[in-house]
Amino acid sequence: MKTFHLILRSKARFILSGVLALALLAPVGCGNQPSVTSYQSRAAGLGDKAPDFSLPDSTGHFVKLSDAQTGWYLVLVFYRGSWCGACLNQLLNLKDDYPKFAPLHAALAAISVDSIEDSAQFNDQWRFPFPLLSDTSLKLIDAYGIRHPNGHGVYDIARPTVVILDPHRVIRFKYVGTSPVDRPTDNEILSAIQQIQQIDAGSHS
Repeated sequence: MKTFHLILRSKARFILSGVLALALLAPVGCGNQPSVTSYQSRAAGLGDKAPDFSLPDSTGHFVKLSDAQTGWYLVLVFYRGSWCGACLNQLLNLKDDYPKFAPLHAALAAISVDSIEDSAQFNDQWRFPFPLLSDTSLKLIDAYGIRHPNGHGVYDIARPTVVILDPHRVIRFKYVGTSPVDRPTDNEILSAIQQIQQIDAGSHS
C-alpha cells in the first residue's frame, strides 16, 4: 500500500513521510524474509540527519554526501542490483524523467551492492544520467536499516528504497518496499519533493 501522509514534529515542523513497508511476507524471487527488527532499531529515519557517505561510482570516482549541490534536495534510490528487472525498469523510468528533477532543484543517486565493475557494465549499456554508487560493504544500506539478508541467493542486498533529503541533509521521506516491484513511481517522488518544498516555504512565510 502506497499511502503518503504528513506527521507533525516539534516546533510545528512538518515532515513528509512514506509508509515504511517492512512486512515479513516472502515476495517471489527474494528468498526468505528475516525479521527486520534489529536493522530498524538503528536505522536512520524521518527527521534524522542523513548518514554521511563516500561511495565509488561506476568510474571508480568517490562521491560524497557533501558533494551535493548547496540548496538542492537529494533523492537516494537504493536498488537490488543490475540483475533485477524491476530495478532496471525503475532506473530507466528515472532516466526518462530525469529532466523533471532539475527544475525542482533535486539531484539523484542510485545505490546498490554491485561492484564498480558491475555498475560500469550496467551504465555502459544504459547510460544513466545519474551516478550508480557501489555500497559493497552495505555500510550506508545498514545505516538506513534496509539490508535484505540473503536477498539474492546467498548474499545480502538492499531492499528497494527511496529516500529524500532536504538541503540541510535531513531525511524528509523514506519508502521501503515490501517486494521487488514495490517502489514509489517517479510522479510520486516528484510530488513528494514538491510537498516538502511547499511545507518549507510555508514555514518561512
